[in-house]
Amino acid sequence: MHTKTLPLLAIILWISGNAHSQDSLDYADTIRLDDVVVVGQRAETSLFDRPEAISVLNSRQLESLSPMNMPEAMSAMPGVFMQKTNQGGGSPFVRGLTGYHTLILVDGIRLNNAIFRSGPNQYLNTVDPLMISQIEVLRGPGSVQYGTDAIGGAIYLRSRKPQFSDDKMEVGGEIYGKWMSHNMEKTGRAQLQLSTKKFAVMAGITRKDFGNIVAGGNLGRLDYTSYNEYATDVMARVKLNPFQTLSLVWQHHKQNDVQLYHKLITREYSTYEFDPQIRDLVYLRHEFTRNHSVFSSIHTTLSIHKSDETRKKLLTGSNDVYTEQDRVRSLGFILEGLTNNGRNWKGVSGYELYYDRVSSNTLKTDLVTGTDSTLRGLYPSSAWITNMSLFSMHTLSLGNLELNGGLRYNYFILGLSDDIFGDLKIRPDALVGNLGASYRIFKNTELFFSISNAFRAPNINDVSSFGIADFRYEVPNFDLSPEKSFNRELGIKRNQRYFSGSVHLYHNSLTDLMTNVRSTYLGQDSIDGVQVYTRQNMGKAYIRGFEGELQLRPLRYLSVNCYLVYTYGQNVTTKEPLRRIPPLNGMVGIHFQCVKNLEILTEWQFVAIQDRLSSGDIDDSRIPEGGTPGWNVFNLRCSYKIPGLTVNTGLLNLFNEAYRTHGSGVENAGRSFYISLLYSFMYSKKS
Repeated sequence: MHTKTLPLLAIILWISGNAHSQDSLDYADTIRLDDVVVVGQRAETSLFDRPEAISVLNSRQLESLSPMNMPEAMSAMPGVFMQKTNQGGGSPFVRGLTGYHTLILVDGIRLNNAIFRSGPNQYLNTVDPLMISQIEVLRGPGSVQYGTDAIGGAIYLRSRKPQFSDDKMEVGGEIYGKWMSHNMEKTGRAQLQLSTKKFAVMAGITRKDFGNIVAGGNLGRLDYTSYNEYATDVMARVKLNPFQTLSLVWQHHKQNDVQLYHKLITREYSTYEFDPQIRDLVYLRHEFTRNHSVFSSIHTTLSIHKSDETRKKLLTGSNDVYTEQDRVRSLGFILEGLTNNGRNWKGVSGYELYYDRVSSNTLKTDLVTGTDSTLRGLYPSSAWITNMSLFSMHTLSLGNLELNGGLRYNYFILGLSDDIFGDLKIRPDALVGNLGASYRIFKNTELFFSISNAFRAPNINDVSSFGIADFRYEVPNFDLSPEKSFNRELGIKRNQRYFSGSVHLYHNSLTDLMTNVRSTYLGQDSIDGVQVYTRQNMGKAYIRGFEGELQLRPLRYLSVNCYLVYTYGQNVTTKEPLRRIPPLNGMVGIHFQCVKNLEILTEWQFVAIQDRLSSGDIDDSRIPEGGTPGWNVFNLRCSYKIPGLTVNTGLLNLFNEAYRTHGSGVENAGRSFYISLLYSFMYSKKS
């Protein structure tokens, strides 16, 4: 779509929106433009008032979907394309980028760490969706808001929060269970909450067992796709006085026996699994609210985020088992002040500090002799990164015109000592900014424009990885600098009771991309028969695209929701397509609520063929020759509620289509059925 079509689209939106004048209705399946979001400005604001493109999945939608994991929950969000290398993974593509080019945050705390890899990874799946109240996806650069890595976008996961009671002591809880046909999923969760006027605590525990996928068509049951996990979470809040609140949070997630399907099904490996994959987060947050025109509230957060990843590998025909363990301990400090003078000025300014320390080792076990030997890990042990930044973002309202702008300065110190490649200490830095404007051209219709730049600083994985990754053998390169991007965006949005929608057009220019190029090690171009590669800042590319969302509500009991996303990526340096660019994709959903307590949702998800391939795509065994075929999947979901009990059911992939998403290493489930039960209770007593 050309930008000249935007004035015509504005007229259509205005006419459609003014066809009715009644107040808005709330539908569980509708992504409303009046949702309250944090991700755009690091503070709660109306989605309609933000110039950024933001997708939202709120608590009602999460409950209705009953997703098995976080990747499944996000797979139908507009502008998010989910790649699955294995059943225990799930890597979100946002505007054509994934891995360490897309930032993941849990309650504003970075999940991305010093060893995040390029391309798809599994870390999103270490967050339990049953402890999340809302998922927000900033589609487009977010480095001004959150720093390094947010070139493609930022994913903000908001944890469920216990609320204070009025004048009673309240005790409540939830019991949740889900079963999926062919024993593909069995999930249980128990949660308790205690609330008073000054104290509130919520604690939950989740257990999940996933059986092997039963794929569509005649593919049948897929071996090596089962695993299990459990998660626990606790959040305690104390109201120190009417102006101050203290929160203490602990989250623990552990996955066992997660097998890498595409490496095993080809018989390249007889063992390749993540066992275990662990994430731990502890943070303490102090919130101070005051009646002041400059700093209306001040938030201070101290955090410890830990990642423990163990990989077990055994090549077919070999007697040597390699057990690789990588651990990261990330200490964080965030200080931010929020400005809200109640009239025309809002802002957020602050300071962030993260310190990541890496521990990496490899144990080689000879199955014949039983002897063990310790080798260099994928990374040098005791490598570290310090990440410091100052930021300030502001919104100024001038009648129908609203201006948004911000700056962030980021400074890094990366250090390591490697017995093979020597010592290193580098100090990259970056200054980024954004500027946006929105203008209310009609009632409830806004036209917006923004420009922003973003960056990704080299991490420990970039400069020091030494081992097999994907189809290559990586050797370190200490001479790397930050990757950069510059994004331009234009769009329009409309929000009314019977009609709402938005259109975004963007062009993101990427420079100094770290590209894997063929190299040598000790004069040899391969190690154990695997081609040697190293990273270099030599890439230049661009990504441009179209994102459209539309919600129609012609009747009180009926709504129609749809989106369409097109992404085009080109590597200017190599004059070929960028790798793993998602194909044209979209969704149409129809939501009925004819009976007070019963909701029915039908979904049609469609994806076009992706035959525009890079050389890396052509060499990737996960992508069929000629490209990934397109597919159409139809789902039917029902939700029934009575006081204290919610029943959600679904019939997925109604026509049993055999399909996988582009770049994935495993097929999705065929025709299947699930049922989930949620029992809630609450007792109160005068305090």
